[in-house]
Amino acid sequence: MISHQRKILIERIIKKSFWGFLILFLFAANNSFVFGQEGWSLSTSIQYSGGNYLYNNSNRIFYIYGGAGYQAKDWSISISVPVVSQSSGGVGQVGGMMLPNGNSGDPNNMMGNNSGTNSGGMMGNNGGMMGNGTYNSTLSGSMSSSNHFGLGDIYLYGSYNLLDEFTSSFDLNLNPFVKIPTANETKGLGTGEFDYGISATAKKAFDTFVTFADLGYMIIGKPESINYKNPVSYGLGFGKFFNDGNYSLLLYYQAYTTILEGYDAPKLLSLGFNYKLNPVLTLSFIGSAGLSKVTSDYSFSSGLKWNL
Repeated sequence: MISHQRKILIERIIKKSFWGFLILFLFAANNSFVFGQEGWSLSTSIQYSGGNYLYNNSNRIFYIYGGAGYQAKDWSISISVPVVSQSSGGVGQVGGMMLPNGNSGDPNNMMGNNSGTNSGGMMGNNGGMMGNGTYNSTLSGSMSSSNHFGLGDIYLYGSYNLLDEFTSSFDLNLNPFVKIPTANETKGLGTGEFDYGISATAKKAFDTFVTFADLGYMIIGKPESINYKNPVSYGLGFGKFFNDGNYSLLLYYQAYTTILEGYDAPKLLSLGFNYKLNPVLTLSFIGSAGLSKVTSDYSFSSGLKWNL
């Protein structure tokens, strides 16, 4: 049997690690929270990713996040504010994942045609993302080579602890979020629409190991340039803690049902490392690989969280 204090420490690290993944890869931020440690926290992180996202040219995307949150006994709230730079437009945060948004920031790019043929353009009436015809696997047109820079979409998060069985190290949380469309859609940084979502997360600890699963649903705003479907999200994770919880590794698989008709559903596999620098500072590193064409091929991030 592990000690009472060690159980508390493991529970805190579990939720730190989970929220780091949840916000970076489910909700596109890096503000993790320590359940049971009440009060305010600040966080900052950087994220670099790259891939084609269905386009002909690769897009390199760099995010800098700043955030703040408050943790009460059974609930938490937080905000994440990013600044983004892209080598090409046309990719933005959609329900927390970086996906094609149909806005390249170039009026001569990705417009397709309206002739009724399958041109593969984003806005073609029959061959584009909004069309009713068969989709082309390669989108026509090249992305703008100019740099796209500006404020990203702001995310608001909440969490409420529905069940906390301390004796069995099991808990269940409900996690809502909303995306505020502050990213400039004309530069190709966002959709210009609100997104909403909610998920439930169950976690179970076994000594220095933890497993967790989550299930959610998102309502994605419908911009004119691309036709999204509202997806169900699901994820499975496994973690291991070392040195009384000062270090942790977490492997996480996350997937959605189809978001863009005719293309593989988004899938990600992520590996994270957390290091507790001192009682108030936690450093994290996360790498992920996209397992479908609509997501980034790779993503790397590092974040620092400070408990006030």
